[in-house]
Amino acid sequence: MNSSQPLLRRLLIHRPLHLTSTTTTSTAHYSSTPTPSAMKPGTPIPGLTSIYPPSKDPSNPTAPSALPRSDYPSWVSALAEAPPTLAKLRNMKMEEATDKDMRRYLKLVRRNLIKENNAIAGI
Repeated sequence: MNSSQPLLRRLLIHRPLHLTSTTTTSTAHYSSTPTPSAMKPGTPIPGLTSIYPPSKDPSNPTAPSALPRSDYPSWVSALAEAPPTLAKLRNMKMEEATDKDMRRYLKLVRRNLIKENNAIAGI
């Protein structure tokens, strides 16, 4: 391999995503299951007592509480979705992979390479 090639290109050439000629529809979400609500609306958010001290009057709580999922921006729901694993990314068609998927693939490949090199070196 020529070391004058950019690192990204060398990594894609070294371990490319699985390429096939069949086409399927691609979805924007990683999973088809609905995202579960982490907290029921109205539940006080734990861990904020140092910022918002508890109120002595129970009818007037000072700590922030969770809102219904519809009151939050759409990107908040995306935080609960699990990112694709390396196995899923390796089986993904190159045409369907987004830039975000390709960056994650390269990140995971580099992480595995570092772990392998550390294991060989005995670190």
